[in-house]
Formats: sequence, C-alpha cells, structure tokens
Amino acid sequence: MLTFDSITHRYLYSGRQVRSVTGMIKAAGLLGPAAEFYSKESAQRGTRVHQACLNLDRGKTCNGDEALLDSYTRWRDLIQPMWTSMEEPQYSERYNLAGTADRLGTINDKPVVVDLKTGAPAAWHGLQLALYDLLYDDLPHMIRRRIAVYLKKDGRTAQSVEYRQLGDYVTAFNLLRGHNNDDNDTNDDNDTRSEAEP
Repeated sequence: MLTFDSITHRYLYSGRQVRSVTGMIKAAGLLGPAAEFYSKESAQRGTRVHQACLNLDRGKTCNGDEALLDSYTRWRDLIQPMWTSMEEPQYSERYNLAGTADRLGTINDKPVVVDLKTGAPAAWHGLQLALYDLLYDDLPHMIRRRIAVYLKKDGRTAQSVEYRQLGDYVTAFNLLRGHNNDDNDTNDDNDTRSEAEP
C-alpha cells in the first residue's frame, strides 16, 4: 500500500520509505541552477494552484491564484482532455519508484501524462515526465505523450509543450540503474510544484 506523507513529503510503500521521481532528479543534480531559486512561498503558491486546478477538474469550488487558474481553465476548455487519474500517488514495484503525476488520461484519444507548471520550461521536465510514465504498467513505455502545461501568470491560455526526446528515457533508465538500491534519494516530490521565477 502506497501512502504519501504531505508533512514530510515522503512516499511510503508498505511502511517503507521509497525513492521519488523528483527526489531522484534532485539527487542527480539535474534540477539545474534554477533549484537555488525555489522558495517556501513559491512552493506554497504552486501547491495552492495545483489544488485549485484539481478542484476545478473535480467540479468543486476553486480558490487560488485567479490568473493561473484562468490560464489552466482556458487551456482545458480549448484542449478538452479526458482525465483518468488526477494527482494520485503511484508506485512501481518494478522500479521501486513513487511519484504523483498531475494528470493521466487522453487528449484527442491519445494517452498522455501531464504535469502542470507555474514557471518556465526547464531541461529536466521531459525527464520528470518520462519517469512518471515509467510508474504505470497499463501501456508500453514511451507510448504515452508527455506534456507539460505551463500556466501563464497573466491568465492567458497555458502553453502545452510535448517532450518527445527518447534521451529522457535513456537518462531515466540510467538513473534507475544507478540508484537501484539507494534510498538516499527519497527526497520531496512536491518541491517542484512551483518553478523558479524567470
């Protein structure tokens, strides 16, 4: 049974702490120089925006940054995705890896894994989405489209960026092999809810 401790930002599988997608990326030093600009306030804002978008998708009352929420709403209304999973922690026994993809579903009848971003595109986003894809065994790997949705602070329609580089999977498998028995990279998976300010 997988649980996520929102206070410590740790994943536990059958009571044992397991490594996380973002924790692996962070431990490998792949967050880049932007990692030093993350702040507690930006992380809290990211969490609020994610919760507001989740509430919107569940048909509930939304509270959060109105412009970012408007940006997501415009994107969602334009693209019309069909979500099958929203913010549900997932564990892969095969890779001993846990994470929480923001959305899983289809866009234009094609399977997708989607991550909502409140900051600018970064090189590691494609890797993050590849690792999220590896958490799921319902489809062969690399079939799912990997899309980051960059919310706009001025409320304009969010920008979709599809990551297609196969090198993201090569890096993902190298990280998984290199950390096969290492539990030291079980760091916070929510620390990328908010991106560094551009």
